[in-house]
Amino acid sequence: MAATDQRSVALCRILLRLQLRRLRDARGLTASAVAKQFGWSTARMTRLETKDTAVEIGDVRLLCDLYGATLHLREELENYALITKTRKDWWDLKPFKGTIPAWFQAYLGLEAAAKTISIYQAEFVPGLAQDPEYAKVILGLSDADETTQVVQAEVRFKRQSILDRDFPPAVSLVLNEGIIRRPIGSAEVWRGQLQRLLDLAATPHITVRILPFASGAHPAMHGPFTLLDFEDETVGDLAYLENLVDGGVLSESAAVKPFNEAFERLKGLAASPDESEQMIRSAMLAL
Repeated sequence: MAATDQRSVALCRILLRLQLRRLRDARGLTASAVAKQFGWSTARMTRLETKDTAVEIGDVRLLCDLYGATLHLREELENYALITKTRKDWWDLKPFKGTIPAWFQAYLGLEAAAKTISIYQAEFVPGLAQDPEYAKVILGLSDADETTQVVQAEVRFKRQSILDRDFPPAVSLVLNEGIIRRPIGSAEVWRGQLQRLLDLAATPHITVRILPFASGAHPAMHGPFTLLDFEDETVGDLAYLENLVDGGVLSESAAVKPFNEAFERLKGLAASPDESEQMIRSAMLAL
């Protein structure tokens, strides 16, 4: 179970939710019937199977007994529950504790555990690829006070550490051409960000593609999104969507499939990695 112990709290929570729901479905039981069995409210069952919360080990044991879970699966689920109750990720510690919204904490855990990360962005360089000075300009656009913005910048750079670890995720970026044409901050800041994209693209596990204006209408005109895939096939693909005030993760395969298809089409419409590099260099020369 050593491998399980390395999983993030957020990933353990989603694995636990998925497995508990699958076990119940396999027994042909409704959530309300299970709740009645233990004298719980249906709302409590709903939280166990759908909400990003810690789960009591005792509840997991009761459910495993009812569902007839195998010993191996029971141990795995109890371990997940233990992690959700006892472990703290870096964003739960000072100076980050209390400054990161719960919905984004959940995403951070999934991003850190992902095997592959695929991002389409239309307006600005994604946080995972931002240069420090560029990030300050982007964060400065919010209404947050200066102290909060400093912490937010630290969060951004802490996230990026996954790109430098021994076994980093494979990252695929598709960026609308407007991102490399619209200057953000001073010429020096903007040049630094473009160079950051080139540096990332030169690493073996990161691919950067630019979606040219000439591509015209495309399948992601509804907005940006991120796709996450994991070593553990139990999770499947996840899609993360974020707006001005919050974000959330889609986990149902029917909901995620259109985003997977859209990303594949975007890669087909985008310039090749070599052509994208030339586009970025051209944008730098224009400064």
